[in-house]
Amino acid sequence: MELKTQSFDAPTRPVDQLVLDLLRRQAGLSVTDLMERLEVTATAIRQRLDRLEESGLIERRKQGIGRGRPSFNYFLTARGAQQAGVTYTDLAIALWNEIKLIESLEVKSTLIERVSQRMGGAYRELLAEGSLVDRMQMMAGILTERKIPTCITNSIGLPILEVQACPYPDLVGSEHDRSVCNMEAKVLSIALGQQMELSQCRLDGHSCCQFKPTVTVVGATS
Repeated sequence: MELKTQSFDAPTRPVDQLVLDLLRRQAGLSVTDLMERLEVTATAIRQRLDRLEESGLIERRKQGIGRGRPSFNYFLTARGAQQAGVTYTDLAIALWNEIKLIESLEVKSTLIERVSQRMGGAYRELLAEGSLVDRMQMMAGILTERKIPTCITNSIGLPILEVQACPYPDLVGSEHDRSVCNMEAKVLSIALGQQMELSQCRLDGHSCCQFKPTVTVVGATS
């Protein structure tokens, strides 16, 4: 039985993103506040809030302790703050350029290895227990949720993590500089608990990057 290609859609709709943007600017807005700013009905607002709350992007907090129908104000969760558009691109570019300027290859390699370990460990904590294929599918979901479209496909019975957009477009150098690509392979290896290798790269003219395990995966085919 072949492993089916599985892809993941981004969790928020454009109309929901507007709510996240407003809550990012001003925490603790009520349904009435959102109605006034977005000029839509209370029903439409509550539908958006319900979707975002179910996705773990916002939380509601009860206001007041008096009698009558309780009212709620809404706040971004830590995950919601990330989804709302917080970016560290400028900082990442500056730090990466400084790393590349380090003359000592040993110091540079050690630093990149430590960064890879930290990033891979952070991803690993988000993955539930399961087979390698299961973990790869969860990894694809996490990356897609972070607006890096990713899916799982297979090649000769081997599961492939296909990254359809570069996670670090501003950091990638020339076709001869694969340091970011190598770091990404290390990050995925640590996150998945399995050595992964870059088997296809956009820098070579391919439409996407592909990462595959370096060993045969039991259960990928039958």
